[in-house]
Amino acid sequence: MAVYKIGRSPKSDIVLTDGSVSREHAELSETNDGRYSLIDLGSSYGTHIMREGEWRKIKQAVVGPGEPIMLGKHRTTPEQMLKTRGSKPSEPSSSREPAIRRLAAILAADVVGYSRMMGEDEGGTLAALKACRRELFDPMVQRARGRIFKVIGDGILAEFPSVVDAVRCAVEIQGSMLNRAFGPAEKNIVFRMGINIGDVIADGDDLYGDGVNIAARLETLSQPGGLCISGPVFDQIKNKLQLDYEDMGEQTVKNIAEPLRVYRIQSSESGRKLPS
Repeated sequence: MAVYKIGRSPKSDIVLTDGSVSREHAELSETNDGRYSLIDLGSSYGTHIMREGEWRKIKQAVVGPGEPIMLGKHRTTPEQMLKTRGSKPSEPSSSREPAIRRLAAILAADVVGYSRMMGEDEGGTLAALKACRRELFDPMVQRARGRIFKVIGDGILAEFPSVVDAVRCAVEIQGSMLNRAFGPAEKNIVFRMGINIGDVIADGDDLYGDGVNIAARLETLSQPGGLCISGPVFDQIKNKLQLDYEDMGEQTVKNIAEPLRVYRIQSSESGRKLPS
């Protein structure tokens, strides 16, 4: 059976130019019953399929030829992608406004055990996550002058004009989440978080680039309920926020060329311990 590599890399069998698609994003292969096996290759923004009106993040799934899928923020179907296989990606329209680069502090957050929770109680989990965002996460981001610019399934990305505000906001959110239940089913929601400061590309309301990708990778290094920050973030906040830090040394993460200097925040300014 044929196997197709999907990504932004020119070496991919199916090349997608959307900035939210990783260079090596996913793999698509034919099955014996006319459907396709879709495997995420550790992409930055994830691979999602539509189930019962909701986008669900997957590591591997079997989908039909015309079934909606989302690679990063790029929506398509296996059938549509295969039609473009081997063709040269179209160049951006010259009438489109050029992308703008800027420096931003990026917070990446992801719900721990989301797929398991959805499998056990889909309705209760969705209600709990919505309540968490409505009652706690979104208001605290707004109070810190932040802006949520992307939500995919259980993943949330936010930008802040100040790295101090970003870290303080994340620490306060994690501290406020402890022993708190949300929604009618009173479920606990636990986030992993990562923060980076770096160059990003603004395209409309969305942001792309390594500044965002590194924040997403830092989140995967965090403990449930914890927070990891990059070396540049640490350099800017170490004398401004009274926090306890653990130097994790240099860490190698997928799709980032150079090792990252990573620090784990162990306690809030009030002295409350975070998972480490």
